[in-house]
Amino acid sequence: MRDIVFIIFFVIILFISFRKPFIAVSIWLWSGLFVPVYWLYGFAEAIRYNVVFAASAMIAYAFFKNKPPLKLDALFYLVLLFFLHTTITTNNTLIFPAVSWIIWENFFKVILLFLFIYLIIRKQNHFSLMIWSIGLSIGFFGLVEGLKFIKSGGFHQIHGPSGHILADNNHMALALLMTIPLLIFLISITPEKWLKIGLIGLVFVCVLAVLGTKSRGGFIGLVLVGGYFWLKTNRKLLATIGFLIVLFVASDLLPDKWFSRMETIKTAESDGSFSNRLVSWKIHTLMALERPILGGGFRAPQYGHIWRSLSYDFDKLSFIPSSQPSDKGWAAHSIYFQVLGDHGFVGLFLYLSIIVLAFLKLSSIEKYFKNEWQSKLARMIKVSLMAYCVSGAAVSMAYFELFYVLIAMIGCLSALKTASESQTKTERTKPDEAMWSK
Repeated sequence: MRDIVFIIFFVIILFISFRKPFIAVSIWLWSGLFVPVYWLYGFAEAIRYNVVFAASAMIAYAFFKNKPPLKLDALFYLVLLFFLHTTITTNNTLIFPAVSWIIWENFFKVILLFLFIYLIIRKQNHFSLMIWSIGLSIGFFGLVEGLKFIKSGGFHQIHGPSGHILADNNHMALALLMTIPLLIFLISITPEKWLKIGLIGLVFVCVLAVLGTKSRGGFIGLVLVGGYFWLKTNRKLLATIGFLIVLFVASDLLPDKWFSRMETIKTAESDGSFSNRLVSWKIHTLMALERPILGGGFRAPQYGHIWRSLSYDFDKLSFIPSSQPSDKGWAAHSIYFQVLGDHGFVGLFLYLSIIVLAFLKLSSIEKYFKNEWQSKLARMIKVSLMAYCVSGAAVSMAYFELFYVLIAMIGCLSALKTASESQTKTERTKPDEAMWSK
């Protein structure tokens, strides 16, 4: 029955998406994050929904008559350069090429979505639908897992669907932290009372879900994001009341083991998990020192034979105290060291340049539009990006789809700013022309 209902929904949405490119690209995003096959168990499971919706977006854009003006800026070219660099490093990978090219192919799909967001998204309803797509995917995961967490009295271990990129509790925490600010933006622009209340409830449950992941990186990210949001909001009293309610409920739900785990943040140096991360960071750094331009290629440093060969030079970084590496390779457990080991110092420079330029553009957009919806969205994307940068320091999520979606949305907002500046300049010159013509 579930499959039949979903297929009917799928056909209707597919038909609509061919007429409206922004709907097509939003559903493409939703299907990539939600991955419908994880929730289907019959004949509908065999359909590759993400591929179908991607194709519908491309076709819809190709035949759409009123295409928005193409505005490609420095941010777009930086992402493109980073992708081209990963292509070169993949071609020179140290591991089996077939494995590396599969990872590259997945990243290519992310960049393709990034490109079509850049091409299509311009109006407020376009941005809103994109964010609703995120809310109905990652926000849905947070709602389901958060309610399980509440029902279990705080004992349910929160994670994403098995086999999904968010299956890991730390990854799930990061994705939820990035989604919460976007949901807050929806609250600010939603006029319907009951829908606004529903979104407030969803944010509340998602915050509890972050705590329920038992991710220490997620907890640090939540504290920093909450503090930043409180400093930036104009409704500090309401925000304070909201934080107090969350603290009251969380203190009643969270078991003693959760508090004991969070206490280990103070003694990270003696924690086994942190020690393993530090070893992995050093190994990925050694990979970049050995091949500063190309790195090892996607995931190369974590493969056993490469990990062990790099371990011979481990003493080069002995000025950073850590335990000795084992024979088993570890993932980078950091977006920064992941890029460093995979693509060398050149890749890391491009990656960090994308992040820095994104923050600069957001500040410029926020200042230019002041209290308009563009400014509110820029502010919330900034919080979301901050969550990614902070919590991402402890997880291997450098190629996470949502990050590149946010970067594309920043580019689209920047295009609106450029168009507005151009229009304002034109309006100012018209009176001068009229004066000289008299």
